[in-house]
Amino acid sequence: MNTGHDPKLMALFEEAEAEFDDAAFAEDIMRVIDGQRRRTILMWSTAMLAAIACLALVASPVVTALSMATELLPASLVSIESDWLQKLLAPINSIAAALALSILAIRKFIRWIFN
Repeated sequence: MNTGHDPKLMALFEEAEAEFDDAAFAEDIMRVIDGQRRRTILMWSTAMLAAIACLALVASPVVTALSMATELLPASLVSIESDWLQKLLAPINSIAAALALSILAIRKFIRWIFN
């Protein structure tokens, strides 16, 4: 059995006992954090400017499509002569009701397939 100490191991122990500069370590960490914060702010600013530009470009077509949809959806599917019956059946006798029922049926079918 060898009773002598390994010089490389002793050098590692001496290095571990060396004085640690707390201020320099904290300064390095703060510099890294500050750099990450600046990159994050730059990334979010660029993303927001791009989003605003896209919204400005598509605002008019989206508003036009929404106005057309609000005019189209309440239209009756079947014309009913009686005024009171027409008002009574208005919630289910419209394009919006047919669209909603078809969306619910598709959703139910998809859940049935994947469950």
